[in-house]
Amino acid sequence: MGYFPFFMEIEGKHGVVVGGGKVAARKVEKLLLFGPVLTVIAPVIDKSVRRQGELLQKDAAPSLLFRERAVLMEDLSGADFVIAATDDAVQNGRIAAYCRTAGIPVNVVDDREKCTFFFPALIKDGSLTIGISTDGKSPAAASWTRQKIAEILPEGLGTVIDLMGQIRPAVMQMEADEAARKKLLTKLFLYGMEKEQDISEEEMMNFLQAALQKGHE
Repeated sequence: MGYFPFFMEIEGKHGVVVGGGKVAARKVEKLLLFGPVLTVIAPVIDKSVRRQGELLQKDAAPSLLFRERAVLMEDLSGADFVIAATDDAVQNGRIAAYCRTAGIPVNVVDDREKCTFFFPALIKDGSLTIGISTDGKSPAAASWTRQKIAEILPEGLGTVIDLMGQIRPAVMQMEADEAARKKLLTKLFLYGMEKEQDISEEEMMNFLQAALQKGHE
């Protein structure tokens, strides 16, 4: 039947990444963009993983923790999600089995049958997030598709979307009619895309005021 692509907030959620190699580093890098608190557990944690912590803002609350030792099943207790990224298939299997029993979403790298969720190929630009999944059947295809989509996305799209989020409450307040509001928001977005990254919130508000005035004449 395939997997439905839920988008869930994970800011402040507790994630456990079991494994300390380059695969784990790639997972940590992508996850940190969304603000979870991650604990990485492995007997040896590669510098590529530790570097993700160094890239965090110095004044930010700790969001990447390390435990350089073998994982214990109790380490997974209470986690909101788990990623098994070790090179030991047996250990990955134990982690997956524990998580299934405990009702914890788990992703097992390179073993789709043991996953309860898949880690998509991601495109992130401001508030825009695009996730591409092949149900775990072909990560190479997902990566290829991600690259192709990234190439055709217009420059400044993420900036305009962020501005739309800032201006949307004003539109909701100024225009009560749902159909007119939808049309106005579409006009605002297209205007922003014409200006690309040079657009400002003040310009968007001026355009909004002019559009409202024109619509009421």
